[in-house]
Amino acid sequence: MVPFLLTPRWILLHLVTVAVVAGFTALGWWQLGVYRDSDARQEVRDRPVVPIEELATPGRDLGAATERAIAATGTYRSEEQLLVPARVHDGVLGSYTVAPLQLPDGGVIVVLRGWVDDPIDPGTRPPRGSVTVTGHLLAPEVAADATAPGADLPDGRIGFIAPDRVAEATGLAESRFYAGYLLVEDEQPPPADSPQRLELDAVEPVRGVSPWQNLSYWAQWWVFAGGALVFWASFVRSGLRRRRSQPATETHREVTIA
Repeated sequence: MVPFLLTPRWILLHLVTVAVVAGFTALGWWQLGVYRDSDARQEVRDRPVVPIEELATPGRDLGAATERAIAATGTYRSEEQLLVPARVHDGVLGSYTVAPLQLPDGGVIVVLRGWVDDPIDPGTRPPRGSVTVTGHLLAPEVAADATAPGADLPDGRIGFIAPDRVAEATGLAESRFYAGYLLVEDEQPPPADSPQRLELDAVEPVRGVSPWQNLSYWAQWWVFAGGALVFWASFVRSGLRRRRSQPATETHREVTIA
């Protein structure tokens, strides 16, 4: 390498270029990973519906069952319906309505039946008798998901959707609950009235932006990395040209003086 390229000023330029290229390349890989992860999650969601008993066990983490489409047959404990207040749907403030569904084997799954803008709407009441609920099995919410985590809620309301919250509010044994909750897409037999159904992507978006945006971001970061290399090469070439032109200039000056 030409010695002047190893002077402190040039070494700093080399190091900055390496850091920028490495950073932009890493950001590109990250965006590509987000795209691939989103596709993998969507593939899991699109798998056929299976009974909940085949995928999960009460008291254990959902694991690979998270976001799977499942069916659960049981009886709502309608007297233990709960509201999750301060939830926005289509720009309107209201409440989610949840109820524990008890399965024949004694297991209990928390069911998010939908959204209501009036807590006393009779449509929030779960149907009586045996019902088969289909939907997606989602991971439990945490305190940070609550609109007001520290709010002192009255009876019949919980701050976020999680088995321990429902168990505490209803007095049911927490060990009987499946982890997470079931977002309803269909109930059979269909109830005479029901809360407004919630779309899966509205409750748990698979991605924050469209997949094409992730791919475009991935390409852009790598284009930026290539641009940084082009700028570095341009600076080096300009430096070499200046160095090569110096001897000729000095010779020309000597001839002119003579």
